[in-house]
Amino acid sequence: MQSEKDETGSQKVAAIKAGDRQPSISQELAKLIEPLHAEFPDAVEISFTYRKNLRLHIDVRTLEEAHAAETRLPALCGGIFAEIFSGRSPHHAFFHRVSAKVDR
Repeated sequence: MQSEKDETGSQKVAAIKAGDRQPSISQELAKLIEPLHAEFPDAVEISFTYRKNLRLHIDVRTLEEAHAAETRLPALCGGIFAEIFSGRSPHHAFFHRVSAKVDR
């Protein structure tokens, strides 16, 4: 790393140039969420959480929609969704949540 001195005599450190930047995490998640919105247009919410691993959550209004999401998720986005299960949506007593681990 090279350094220079400015007019006050303090050392200035040269900026590190970033090479080819990889897509940000937000951009990667947006690429995942687009086909999910297209596949489940009636979903109340589609979101991700991260605690030791990335998880997808799809909140729907009916049990039939939850079962349909459980059935279709394994084939979406190149098969990256695993450990799929459904249950109640937290804080929404009348919604159903389908969750899956995102394996990439």
